Amino acid sequence: MGPKSITSKSEMRDQLSEYLQCAHSAKRHLGSTLGVLYDLWRKARKEKRDVWDELTKLKHPGSGNKVNGTAIKSAFRKYISSHQQGRCCYCRQWLVSSGGARPIEHILPKAEYPQFSLDFWNLAVACADCNLAKLKDVWGSVRRDSFLYPGPVVFQDMFHPRFHAYNDHIRYVFVETNTGGIALYEGLTPQGKHLCLNLLKKIATKRALVEHNPELKKSMSNIVSYQARVEGIGSSRLAEFTEMLDDSLVNLLDR
Repeated sequence: MGPKSITSKSEMRDQLSEYLQCAHSAKRHLGSTLGVLYDLWRKARKEKRDVWDELTKLKHPGSGNKVNGTAIKSAFRKYISSHQQGRCCYCRQWLVSSGGARPIEHILPKAEYPQFSLDFWNLAVACADCNLAKLKDVWGSVRRDSFLYPGPVVFQDMFHPRFHAYNDHIRYVFVETNTGGIALYEGLTPQGKHLCLNLLKKIATKRALVEHNPELKKSMSNIVSYQARVEGIGSSRLAEFTEMLDDSLVNLLDR
């Protein structure tokens, strides 16, 4: 059995409270971490500003550089990954099979919803494939000028990995052979069907292509592994190249 859906404000409040107790791996730095997170969260809301890069580059001067963007993201990944049972929030592949890359996914993209760029409920952990394929796609009908993050009841036209229980919305089968693997997905609800149509169909087809092309598979694996190592250092050109490569594969598949 997977995690249950979150449907009430009390459930949301309990999970947020649980996370805030482990927002840094070292208890002595927890207070400074919470202060940093609150300041950035308030700035994002008040100024409707994307603060994700600011978090990435963060080095708190009073903590011997122990409170930094890397440490905060690492603690978040650990917490959310446990709730996702170590699997991608969208395709359910094991995160450990992604060459070490476990991107933090903005469910409502930060380019369109900068006020939610550091909102606890807008963040999940995805595999590199899903994170790249979804990128800036806007799902659902949440207003761009919303000040408060919408609750679970609002997300009727899209799958929200932090609010919806995966098994209630999508059925999947992974089949592995000596030479590769294949994934099959079926949407059980309108939200699940939306996810299959807008992301999972593309991901499954792309992976089938890569699995049956050993040289391409090796190259993609090397790129993902390198991305995991340089996260937080700044690799905008690599991100642009990877996005272009992914687009090329998708265009090839659409022919």
